[in-house]
Amino acid sequence: MVDGAFAIPSFEQWFYLPGDWLIYLLASRMPAIAEPLGVGPAEYGGPVAGLLSWSIWVALAIALIAAAATVRRFDRAVTRAIADGVAELKRRVRMAVAFARYRRQRKVVRKEPTFDGEEPSLSRDEERMLELHLRLAPGFALAISDVAEELHARVYEVKTGLERLQRLKLLQSTVGGLDGETAYTLTPAGRALLRLRHARPTTA
Repeated sequence: MVDGAFAIPSFEQWFYLPGDWLIYLLASRMPAIAEPLGVGPAEYGGPVAGLLSWSIWVALAIALIAAAATVRRFDRAVTRAIADGVAELKRRVRMAVAFARYRRQRKVVRKEPTFDGEEPSLSRDEERMLELHLRLAPGFALAISDVAEELHARVYEVKTGLERLQRLKLLQSTVGGLDGETAYTLTPAGRALLRLRHARPTTA
C-alpha cells in the first residue's frame, strides 16, 4: 500500500467511502480472507463497495434515530423530575408556612383567652367556684365533692352552680375522683373573665 495526500471527496465518493474503507481494511489487515474473496483496491467505487456503503449508511441512520429518541426521552424524564421536584418543594414550603401560622395563632389564643358574648352575672358562690379552679395546678381538675368540701356547701347546691358555669362555657367537665365522679376545669373564657375582674379597681 502507498500513502498519499488526503483529498476532499465528491458526493458520490462520500457515499462509497465507508465501503471503500471496509474493503481497504479487509485487504490490508486480513489478506488471507480478502484474496480468496477477490476483494481488493479494484473494488473501490464498485458494486461491492456500494452494497457495503449502503448497509453502513442505513445502520448509521438507524443508530442516529435511536440516539435522538433516547436523548428526547432523557430530556423529558429530566424535565419531569425537575418539575416534580419544584412542585414538591413548593408544597413543603406552603405546609411549613401554614404550620408556622397555625402555631403562632395557637400561641396568641393561649396568651389572650376570651369569652363569647357579654360578661355574665355570677353569684358570690359561682365566683368562688371559679377562683378554686384558678388555683389548680396544670392537668388537675376539681370533682363536685371537692368543691362542696372547700365551700362548706351541699353537693347538690354545688352541682347546680357548676352546671351553670359549664353552660356559660366558663368551666368544662371531665372525669375525676376515685369513683369516676364528674370534675371540672377552667376554660380559656373562664380564665379571661377572672383576669378581667381582678384587673378592675375595687370600690369601697
